[in-house]
Amino acid sequence: MNLLMVTDKMHIGGAETHVVTLIENLAARGIRITLLSSGGVYTKRISSSGARCVFAPLDKRDPISILRSASILREEMKSADIVHTHTRYTSRLAASIRGNGKYPPIVATAHLDFPSFPFGPISFFGDKTLAVSEDIKEGLRSKYSINEDAITVTRNSIDPEIFVRQRCPKKLIVHTSRIDKGRAKCAFALVAAAQDIIKRFPEHKILIIGTGNCFGKLKAAADSANARIGQKAILLAGGTDDVPSLLKYAEVFVGVSRAALEAMAFGIPTVIAGDEGYGGIIYEANFDELAKSNFCARGMESLKKERLLADIFFMLENAPLRASIGEYCKGRILSEFAPDAMANDALRVYKSVLEPPRVCLLGYFGYGNLGDEESLRRAIDLLREYKIRFISVLTRNGELSILGASAAYDRMNPYDVAEAIRRSDAVILAGGNLLQNETSARSLLYYTAILRHAKNAGKRIYAISSGIGRLKGGSATARVKRCLSDFSAIGLRTRADIDTAKRLSVWEASLPMPDLCFLMDQGKKPEKPTRFGIILSGDTSFSLSEIAAITRDRALLPEIISLFPEDDESSIKRFSASGISCIAPKCAEELGQALASCAFTVSERLHGAIFSVIFHVPTYIRANEGKALHLLTELTERAKEVGASPIAHQYSLQAVRRKKEVGACDSDFNNIILSLQKDIRSAASKMFGTNVT
Repeated sequence: MNLLMVTDKMHIGGAETHVVTLIENLAARGIRITLLSSGGVYTKRISSSGARCVFAPLDKRDPISILRSASILREEMKSADIVHTHTRYTSRLAASIRGNGKYPPIVATAHLDFPSFPFGPISFFGDKTLAVSEDIKEGLRSKYSINEDAITVTRNSIDPEIFVRQRCPKKLIVHTSRIDKGRAKCAFALVAAAQDIIKRFPEHKILIIGTGNCFGKLKAAADSANARIGQKAILLAGGTDDVPSLLKYAEVFVGVSRAALEAMAFGIPTVIAGDEGYGGIIYEANFDELAKSNFCARGMESLKKERLLADIFFMLENAPLRASIGEYCKGRILSEFAPDAMANDALRVYKSVLEPPRVCLLGYFGYGNLGDEESLRRAIDLLREYKIRFISVLTRNGELSILGASAAYDRMNPYDVAEAIRRSDAVILAGGNLLQNETSARSLLYYTAILRHAKNAGKRIYAISSGIGRLKGGSATARVKRCLSDFSAIGLRTRADIDTAKRLSVWEASLPMPDLCFLMDQGKKPEKPTRFGIILSGDTSFSLSEIAAITRDRALLPEIISLFPEDDESSIKRFSASGISCIAPKCAEELGQALASCAFTVSERLHGAIFSVIFHVPTYIRANEGKALHLLTELTERAKEVGASPIAHQYSLQAVRRKKEVGACDSDFNNIILSLQKDIRSAASKMFGTNVT
């Protein structure tokens, strides 16, 4: 596995130490790791673990630095199996580089309970998220509507071997943290309290370890306080990659998060105090409660100088209590916060994002339309090629007639729909011009409502081999545009559909992905055809006189073919009453047998034309509506690109009489179909990742 770890910087801080420990443990297990950051005191230690360190100015937000960081990150992502980010900025940057595809998967660790304002709408917490505490998980769920199934709670951890060093307590009150805006409140509080502490305990000193963008301001405050006290009572150590070498001298530690964890691992009595809250002295009674917020005291009272002084005084005045508290906390930390557990959490999440998703297929399935049923069959076969094992289908009455699907749910039952989405990682809109309101306004409301529910449930959304139908009215257009903006990728059947996506400003997520039925096994052009086929669409306007003219001119018998008997019922009755042969194939094999005797077809249905091409039968497309004509344009352009003779033509009686289809041979069909299949598989690989094949 090639793991790309990405974070802003590697100076002193809880998140940074978390990254170091995780990298060291994963590297020891043989995982190839690259750390991309702006550098810092820990990079030397990381390099010694065998990880590769790459520099990018990820700690800066000016346009030039952002562009440079994006360029470097893009190159590193090309060879990564997984990207693991540790800040909101790096997560968003990685997601923008990857685009709406799935590969490489992104795992994000949330180290803080981030406020949703103002960056909530653009925040990205990975395809799966690791949260370092329960309250952070709850914040992600409530503030960002992230599905809790996508969040794994992990714990910061410490390496027990580091803390077997002999502790040498001196008269030091120690604090460790990044000295950054939003992280330095405790450091400034200790500086403000220093005069009172030294007045009562003149032999003690305050040691602050860390650096950051507020270090200059802190140094000025410390120098001023030292001048008032009359001695160098406040010591600033700056950044170091070996905090334990200084931490072991602490008599009392004040701080939060990872730093507090390390202090407790040394057996140092600890006061939990930071920017997000004040937890006070940690001991047996409040240990579990403070652990829920990763020892950050989120949601507790704010840090006040008076309370901080009272707890420090109490600890310094009670040596036996200090020893008792220190030993209790040390025992808990060493037994419950081992690095193996943190690495195992990460590995489980890595495995889950590399595993193929469970998917739910959404379309017009179960109604007896042979085109839609064959599209479903090919969709399932294609997904199986990408090792996707669980495939559920929303179908009419929850009937499952398609071999290979794992489960079927009633598409009109709200409880079934909700259950199908709950059991899936992704919802896939498969085939058809489903997002349109030309034939039915209710249909558009139905599909967009299901897709909105899937998005709110934290599921990825895809479209494969679909079209964008005609949209009537500004509100329908806006609804479809909003809906498509939620898709991870949109596989569109024709160039015309891609153009529509561009007009809707969702073209970045769009991929050319011809109709799935082109994946069917090909036939051969009939050698001695005796018939011509007419593939109906509903209450056709095809006249008996027109059929008689073609029969006379071409010396071929007509065959009426119905792909959707329920819809074609009245037309079938009309032609049957006139003595014309009518068939309704139940499967592609039966259809192929019928087409094997046809010199050409006249198709009023999109899939009628597609099936004709698959079985190497030239087709005349007789339709006024868009999707069939878009197919005609697509097939014509493909023929030009591969140097083939035309295999599809627009219908007119004169065109049939001129026998426009005669020049097409098997190699023409074959080359065009292979070109279409190549685009289908290319789009599928981009959506579902080459890592799962």
